[in-house]
Amino acid sequence: MKEKEYKELFLMEAKDNIEQLDKLFVDLEKDHGNANAIKEIFRITHTLKGNAMGLGFEPIAQLSHVMEDVMLAIQEGKINLDQDLFKILFRANDKLGALVNALETEEKVSYLGIKTSLSLFLQKALNQKEETPDEEPADSPTPPALEAEEEKPQPVPEETGTQISFSDVIQIPVRKMDELMNEVGQLIIERDRLIAMSDELGIRSSELDRLKRITSNLQYSIMNVRMVQIGFLFNKFHRVLRDAAAIENKKVNLVLKGTEIEIDRNILKIISDSLVHLVRNAVGHGIEAASQRTTQNKPEVGTVMLDAKYERDRVVIMVTDDGGGIDHEIIRKKIVEKGLVSEVIAKNLKPEEVIQYIFESGFSNAAEVNEISGRGVGMDVVKKAVESIGGQVKVETIVGEGTTVYLHVPSSLALKGTLLFKVDDQEYAMALSYTESVVPLNSHDIYKLGSSLMTRYQEETISVVFLKDILDLPTLSAINERGVLQRSYEAIGEEAVDFNAIVVSYAGRTTAVIVDQVLQQKEIIEKPLARPLTQVRLLSGTTILGNGNVCPVIDIAALTDLLHKQALQSQHE
Repeated sequence: MKEKEYKELFLMEAKDNIEQLDKLFVDLEKDHGNANAIKEIFRITHTLKGNAMGLGFEPIAQLSHVMEDVMLAIQEGKINLDQDLFKILFRANDKLGALVNALETEEKVSYLGIKTSLSLFLQKALNQKEETPDEEPADSPTPPALEAEEEKPQPVPEETGTQISFSDVIQIPVRKMDELMNEVGQLIIERDRLIAMSDELGIRSSELDRLKRITSNLQYSIMNVRMVQIGFLFNKFHRVLRDAAAIENKKVNLVLKGTEIEIDRNILKIISDSLVHLVRNAVGHGIEAASQRTTQNKPEVGTVMLDAKYERDRVVIMVTDDGGGIDHEIIRKKIVEKGLVSEVIAKNLKPEEVIQYIFESGFSNAAEVNEISGRGVGMDVVKKAVESIGGQVKVETIVGEGTTVYLHVPSSLALKGTLLFKVDDQEYAMALSYTESVVPLNSHDIYKLGSSLMTRYQEETISVVFLKDILDLPTLSAINERGVLQRSYEAIGEEAVDFNAIVVSYAGRTTAVIVDQVLQQKEIIEKPLARPLTQVRLLSGTTILGNGNVCPVIDIAALTDLLHKQALQSQHE
């Protein structure tokens, strides 16, 4: 095995080790008598030290060696656990993580300070223990919490021959899995092209059925390899919540549910920072102080829960707190103060529409955001991250009872369920996750409201947009020019014309998008836009169809936001 691959394997194991240590230190801090945690921390630091020494990573080896010595002393009852020691241990583990990450980034990380602090603490504690003789009888048993488990002597089996065993698990760098997934994606595109050509030549498509089945099985097999249980991410939050609660001086417990739900590892990587924001905000702005909770007949210890569940081909991740909730009337005043909407428009917004403004960057950057009993800093970042993978963010809140933030995300990035359609002979796709239905819409059922178009759908008034009107704009900023979204409608005149409307829903806003022709539902492999198209807000990416045509993917989240802001602009005028 090459040196590079040894390093990759070490990094995977070391990062996992450091996450385990975080969880174990949190458990031990809550229960100083947790003998299993002490034993496991000692085992992990010992293993990490040995692996680092074997590969010549001296700083990691040295720091983990001192941590190992401390845990051995604790295990043998030579030093006692206290808050000062925990502060140093948490700092040491953070530094250990920084040293491991530095193997990838090649940054210089100073570690001698924390190593010295830990060594001095150990030496001082051992000296104090020696100066204070144990007054208990010599035969007094060691406290069970610190008692090292003695291995009972086992009979030595008679040697019958050397046996070599292998693990049924192999570790593969994610980079290699992504490369393999890309190759399979190209294979699927070529397969679809062959099927399209066979149809044109009159060859029976059944001749290619076996190829289609084998390539699909291969694709789903590789997708499954990239899937991990969501507990892989959730378990990282014991330390996140512990640190947030310590900073805020609050008592909070973390509850994990749905940890067995499987999701693409790359999706977890993208939304991990978003979940950190949500958990910290739940502690900082959601959970009340213990004294305040007691006066409200709540337990003084608050609860933050991470949960996950399947919903069709998507995964819903929930971050729930039993704190003070979000008062939409306070938010309503704030968005007017910050100039996000006019006072007239704000009065007419529904409570759920008002709550959505906590995801606006202008709101997030507002001063004194802590005046609001809900969220603030970083919520725009959460929204952007989730939408970047075709997801949605929703909020449910009850003042005085708590808040739940829902992240609706795809279970895999490899395949995307879409609806294909045409506008001006160009094929486009949009995510099925946003699509509610496809309905015929007569021109006589459409009417003007300001610079927008509206219609009735399931007893509600919803927006209407001719997608052609947006695609014909020279730039998206031109959407605010009066009447640009009514050009196709005005060209019809008084004639009754039926249109194909795709009804989409995003962030509580429903829109009928009129297209020329609806083609079919299709699972696609979406590729990100290449430069200079990366700044095109209306498109999330592209795919290649079986006929060889490039098919842009319309970003429904961006489209809905554009229309909503345009509607507010026209009402303000």
